[in-house]
Amino acid sequence: MGLAVPLTHLTELATAEVCLTADLAGRDADWAAQSSGLSGWTRAHLVAHLAGNAYGQINLCDWAEAGIETPMYPTPEDRASEIERRAALPWPDLVQDVHTGAEALTARLATLHEPIMARTVLLGSGAAVSSSDLAAIRIREIEIHRVDLAAEYQPVDWTEPFTIRTFGQLAPFFLSKREVPARMLRSVDSGRCWEVGASGPDLVGTEADLLAWLLGRPHGPLHTSDEAPLPVAPTWV
Repeated sequence: MGLAVPLTHLTELATAEVCLTADLAGRDADWAAQSSGLSGWTRAHLVAHLAGNAYGQINLCDWAEAGIETPMYPTPEDRASEIERRAALPWPDLVQDVHTGAEALTARLATLHEPIMARTVLLGSGAAVSSSDLAAIRIREIEIHRVDLAAEYQPVDWTEPFTIRTFGQLAPFFLSKREVPARMLRSVDSGRCWEVGASGPDLVGTEADLLAWLLGRPHGPLHTSDEAPLPVAPTWV
């Protein structure tokens, strides 16, 4: 039986989890209590979310394997209360929790073998995703939220495989579900482009900066095809 999740994604996920652990190593409660890059959340809230996300994705693995709908979280309210509960934990306990959740998810993903019963599962947001993409979606959570920790890690540190894959995952979502004030994102790195809106100027820049703009994260210089001021990005999460 073959793996239901690509081995390359599992390998990349293991590296991403190690890097997240390294980000948190040596930090203290004062650091964790400071504001993150997400409005209203401290760094502890962000780490709490990453812990809960790992356990929630284990539920999605169960859903994929058995074909019985198993949501990431019972309700949005339960998700929010769990984030608050974890964020209030002593900092060493929270760091251990995110590490334990990450290990458990990585192990669970490696047990998903064909045939699986559910090809599509739903994220906590309600977005439908392929079961085979679960490891890649966890990587996305880690990479974006490492930036949100407002520490050393920046979008410029994202790898090309990550940015290309994430554009492939999210550009269709923005095109169909959000009013994006730009029509096309054009990369100066490779010449690739992604359609994200029905109208507006094209935005030009590096792939990492274009993705960071689309996600509402800090980014480097971008310019518009009509030389107008850079529009404000739509809301993602």
